[in-house]
Amino acid sequence: MISEDGSSFLSTFWGALQGTISVLLTVFAGYIFAKHGRLDDRTVRSVSKLCTNLFLPLLIIEEMGPELTASKIARLWIIPLWGIVSTLIAHGIGWAGKAALHLPYWTIVAAGRPNATALPLLLLQSLSSAGVLNSLAPGESASTILRRARAIILLNVVVQQTFTFQTAPAILKCDDGHKDLEGGNNLHPGPGHTGPIVQDAEHVGLLRDHDGMEDGEDSDYREVLNPIEGTPDLRWPSFFALLEKPIKIVYSYMSPPLIGAIIALFFGMIPALNNAFFSKDSALYTSVTQTIENLGELFVSLQAFTVGAELANVPSMHPGTVPICFVLLIRFIIMPALSLLFVWLTAGRGIYVDDPLVWFILILIPAGPSAMLLVNVAELVKVDVGPIVGYLTIAYMASPLLAGVCSLGLKVIERIQGR
Repeated sequence: MISEDGSSFLSTFWGALQGTISVLLTVFAGYIFAKHGRLDDRTVRSVSKLCTNLFLPLLIIEEMGPELTASKIARLWIIPLWGIVSTLIAHGIGWAGKAALHLPYWTIVAAGRPNATALPLLLLQSLSSAGVLNSLAPGESASTILRRARAIILLNVVVQQTFTFQTAPAILKCDDGHKDLEGGNNLHPGPGHTGPIVQDAEHVGLLRDHDGMEDGEDSDYREVLNPIEGTPDLRWPSFFALLEKPIKIVYSYMSPPLIGAIIALFFGMIPALNNAFFSKDSALYTSVTQTIENLGELFVSLQAFTVGAELANVPSMHPGTVPICFVLLIRFIIMPALSLLFVWLTAGRGIYVDDPLVWFILILIPAGPSAMLLVNVAELVKVDVGPIVGYLTIAYMASPLLAGVCSLGLKVIERIQGR
């Protein structure tokens, strides 16, 4: 049973409000520094990529590795399942609203994809400091509760990241009338690849021999405008032909968080590796594991800081009252209400694990502002990011509304335990 300390709604709300304000101030600090020219766009993007490509995978390895044993995975299956189901529901509501209200396509992704990384992780950290989480696991230390909560959240992160990268680009392209012309299942070259070299018609004449040629004729250098024949043609070796399609399919789903989760699963499921890396008595813990932990811990606050900086650096414009109100309604009212209803109807009935901390995370997963990743995907597919940034700025300013979600969630859990 949840202890009576802090069980009143008002005291719980105050603790949750302190946590959400802490998150907002961290985002606001990044916004102020970037707005006053202390951080340029290139630096912010580099730091953001560093967070996503290095610090987040290391945090996943550190937090999820100890939790991904066979017995613990069997207890936490509901987290990724509810993560994907709630996202599909939110996307479905977004599609319905887009069709009924004639909204832009970006509202579908904004409605369906909550911030699943920096915001909930920093919120949990703040809630732990305020003592709000202590009632969810009596007898456990605050640090143990926080570690378990973060591991559960990160399990959802992998699902959300994979889903977003597979669906969001195709949806956002529709806003600019783009069609997917690439076709096939090509393995796209990495950022270090350069395509065939094409010379410029304005300057190629400087390189040709004019002797014996009449002025005004351009047929003599027309061939030079074609791709140079010496560029390598990247083809799969014949002995890999059978593996080409499966590898391309797997490659299309790969992302740094997913790679981190695979490594964490590998370490967690093999007892020898689990003991070697996550046992405090092992020789590797104070060197390798501690290094992973130190780098992974940089993600939470630094990513929230860069979210604010990105909002300041990207030009914004007002997206319109109807799109803003519609998406905020889904993110802060409809989805939290559905998650509260889901937990109320299913928790404590033997369907999944009887763990109040898991129930609380289930409530938290679909709630809150949209992911900042929405801007990155929009830039990737070359659509106007101004309205999206304008919406996100307002959405993150509204993040203290999560205090109400947290308070109601704790009251629902208390009632579930008492029935």
